[in-house]
Amino acid sequence: MKRVIISGGGTGGHIFPAIAIANALKEKVADIEILFIGAKGRMEMEKVPAAGYRIEGLTISGFQRRFTLKNLSFPFKLLGSLMKARAIISKFKPDLVIGVGGYASGPTLRIATSRGIPSLIQEQNSFPGVTNRLLGNRVQKICVAYAGMEKYFPKDNMVLTGNPIRRDVVAIQGKEEEARRYFGLGPDKKTLLVIGGSLGAGTINQAILRFAQTHPDIQILWQTGRYYFEQIQAALTDAGSNIEQPTSNIPHLIVLPFIDRMDLAYASADLIVSRAGAIAISELCVVGKPIILVPSPNVAEDHQTKNACALVDKKAALMVRDNMAIETLGKTILDLFSNQRLQTELSTNIKPLGIRNAAETIAEVALSLIKSNDELQIATDELRVTSVYFLGIGGIGMSALARYFVLRGATVSGYDKTPTALTDQLIAEGMQIHFSEDIAQIPVSPDLVVYTPAIPKEHLELRHFIELGIPMKKRAEVLGMIAGQFKTIAVAGTHGKTTTSTMIAHMLKTAGLDQIAFMGGISKNYGTNFLYDLKRDKIQDPTTDHPAISSSPSTSAYCVVEADEYDRSFLSLSPYIAVITSADADHLDIYGSHDDLKKTFSEFTARISADGSLILKAETSVIPSYVNKYTVYDYSVCNSASFFAQNIRLTEGLFHFDFVSPAGIMEDLILGVPGKFNLENAIAALAVGYLLDIDPDMLRKAFQSYSGVQRRFDLRISRPGLVYIDDYAHHPEELKACISAAIELYPGKKITGVFQPHLYSRTRDLADEFARSLELLDELILLDIYPAREMAIKNVSSQMLLDRVNIRNKKLVQKEALISTLRDQKPEVLLTLGAGDIDQFVLPITQLFSALNEP
Repeated sequence: MKRVIISGGGTGGHIFPAIAIANALKEKVADIEILFIGAKGRMEMEKVPAAGYRIEGLTISGFQRRFTLKNLSFPFKLLGSLMKARAIISKFKPDLVIGVGGYASGPTLRIATSRGIPSLIQEQNSFPGVTNRLLGNRVQKICVAYAGMEKYFPKDNMVLTGNPIRRDVVAIQGKEEEARRYFGLGPDKKTLLVIGGSLGAGTINQAILRFAQTHPDIQILWQTGRYYFEQIQAALTDAGSNIEQPTSNIPHLIVLPFIDRMDLAYASADLIVSRAGAIAISELCVVGKPIILVPSPNVAEDHQTKNACALVDKKAALMVRDNMAIETLGKTILDLFSNQRLQTELSTNIKPLGIRNAAETIAEVALSLIKSNDELQIATDELRVTSVYFLGIGGIGMSALARYFVLRGATVSGYDKTPTALTDQLIAEGMQIHFSEDIAQIPVSPDLVVYTPAIPKEHLELRHFIELGIPMKKRAEVLGMIAGQFKTIAVAGTHGKTTTSTMIAHMLKTAGLDQIAFMGGISKNYGTNFLYDLKRDKIQDPTTDHPAISSSPSTSAYCVVEADEYDRSFLSLSPYIAVITSADADHLDIYGSHDDLKKTFSEFTARISADGSLILKAETSVIPSYVNKYTVYDYSVCNSASFFAQNIRLTEGLFHFDFVSPAGIMEDLILGVPGKFNLENAIAALAVGYLLDIDPDMLRKAFQSYSGVQRRFDLRISRPGLVYIDDYAHHPEELKACISAAIELYPGKKITGVFQPHLYSRTRDLADEFARSLELLDELILLDIYPAREMAIKNVSSQMLLDRVNIRNKKLVQKEALISTLRDQKPEVLLTLGAGDIDQFVLPITQLFSALNEP
């Protein structure tokens, strides 16, 4: 069970956000225990138990800024509160402490941080109170409601979340009739809601008292505040009014010291008059009614006026200065009631400013502090293994993990179905690999077995490990455990992620930054899919000639990973920076529908760390989750966005361009690989470089020297009369990008494509899209479908696809006849396309046309 302390209070502006955070925590973690610590005699001691939470009270009180005898007792109360807080924390043993501001927050957070307990504070205002300013340098995270708080708190620890609001309070849709019945309001009159804060506002009350006696056509629901209720009650009685039965000279009044059903109060209102406290503003933005703000002048740095001005500047509210309220508030109310156009404008402009999920975001940030401690230790412990076995070791993702464990000094062995050039490399690096289901070749008792979802459940070796009870983990889970020890840069997308992640890894290496990279392809710059350059964590393994990776995490270094959407694998990652290159329909055998795929991409964004960033391709149909937890940027190859390219020129097959970022324009970069789709990927990678503040000269050097990825527009032969390019394209959008790039680079040349469809389900689900992309070719040679993990599907075949392709020169060829067909075809520009075993033809095709060129 997790235990959390939430401390603070004094006013509703502190208490209600605290309760909202507590509710959000309970929704996310079922077995969580929450204890509040407040100040004795303050409002929280009543409101928190009413919300269903236990609270302990401290004797703390505020220190008066003017000289008063009350200050003489302050040191004693502070000392007593520190001792009480220490006792409560020692007994409760919290995993996390949250401070929301107010007197009790200071002693509680002071003790918690001194004991190394993960802690955060939530600051509601644009000008923080003394307590939170003092605590800002002690806690791990500061959740703020306003931008520009760097002058008060450490920038790296801040998260812009907005203010928590009570969801039940702002859930007003369809409650108008219930509200009228609850408060006894008439259906035919306009309703004015007056809320001066939980304690009340004297100026507003005096202004409304004057207004109420002269405008009987407007009914008023009036929260006076407990300090002013009896005074207003007496004034109305003196004016000849019985509050329960108002006279004909005084409008219908509902006067209350405090409104418990604020949802119904908001629902009943046509117009709202309010103070401009941070929480009030946050709720009013979500409610979306026309408002008149009367900021209190009696707060530090006049922050209520600043809050109000932020809305007034956006034409989202009207403001009346406190010193003018008694004389002018009534007239402003009447003017606004008589101006329907202005009411509509204010309501329209305020609604987009509302943030509904701040409490959930703060809860995520809070829980991440607990998880980061627990999970990091668990991952570090579980990865301390000496023997690892891989089921499916020849996969591009699995082989990168295998190389990681070898570098750590572990003995690595594994199984794969077919020998390839990659498995040959792994064997040369010291790994024991076999290619038949043979229990006799398995190590006796490996510490860990890593497997992929592609391994069938009936696989003999998989069943063997299950029967023996040997620890087993999916590839994605192990990758998530490793990446969790670093600042993760995760590149997701149905296409483009391999090239983009490889570009980022090359960029970091060029810039000399500490990194570890698990790439989804073989980098042509380095000849591997795994890069390791952790200078701070290198230790020499005395049993080998190469360094091993330290078992201690390096959270200051970066881990670049390709975030695979297949089987929802990328949900095992918690990125510091996430890039989404695309979210086109794919893997519908897993997701069922494109909407489900896009929803899972949204879930991926929810896993971005609280101080992180999302770089999203413009117009990608993914709706990010918890967007106020991290910063969102968009990018485009040439259209206006946070990051884009301009002044694009194609010179000798390479793109020259200017990179536009929020900081300005970086002129005349050169991308070392052809293809406009590669330029788009480069913009995403450059955006990461911008966020990491990499020197512009290093960026220029990195992208000009980038050589690409094997099987990603991989130029194998380039000579007069013949160009041969191999590409992994297996999705309609990838085919379109690759073929279009070839057409752009070689205008007027005949483009011949050899395509091997991958998966029966993908061919069935996207048959028309495949046909439209393949029609860009001048000639199509179609191979049979590569089934991979699937059984054949009735009526789904390459012939079915070929029939849908509307070009003249097309044919279906068996693999054994491909080489002879190409020899007779004599293509000008040849593309081999697909993700199956078509890669086994790359070398024979290269040898064929190289031999044909010999004298």
